[in-house]
Amino acid sequence: MSEFMKGVKLLKHDLTEVDAGEALQGKVVALYFSAGWCPPCKQFTPKLVRFYSNLKAAGKPIEVVFFSRDRTKEDLEENFTEKHADWLAVKFGDPIMAKYQTKYEIKTIPVVRVINAAGKMVVAEGKAQVVESGKSDPMGLFAKWEAACNK
Repeated sequence: MSEFMKGVKLLKHDLTEVDAGEALQGKVVALYFSAGWCPPCKQFTPKLVRFYSNLKAAGKPIEVVFFSRDRTKEDLEENFTEKHADWLAVKFGDPIMAKYQTKYEIKTIPVVRVINAAGKMVVAEGKAQVVESGKSDPMGLFAKWEAACNK
């Protein structure tokens, strides 16, 4: 992926750890800021799950990294394992959470930001795009994200 996540350990869906640099290498990366207690997040997460699952089933190189605003480690793990797809998550209490909230200007949730390999935000309104065309044209939306990452 990029130097900015090199050495960071992320959680896989089974709660084992994986190196972010290796797991994100060569992928279109969407950062998903959300929480289990948040009503708009509860409405949006299934849409993102469907979008992601369709792309993975088609063999597209996409990865979502979940940045949880859940209040406890247990809440994060329950929310992540029960409501999310087989994507990755930042560990509870990891300092990159606050760093990336600032870097990617996260003021409310849910938010999806697509980043390129250098960590630059290339799509700010990922959530709106998934709501608008994630179900009707997932491949077209992925192609736009991929093109933005490769500019």
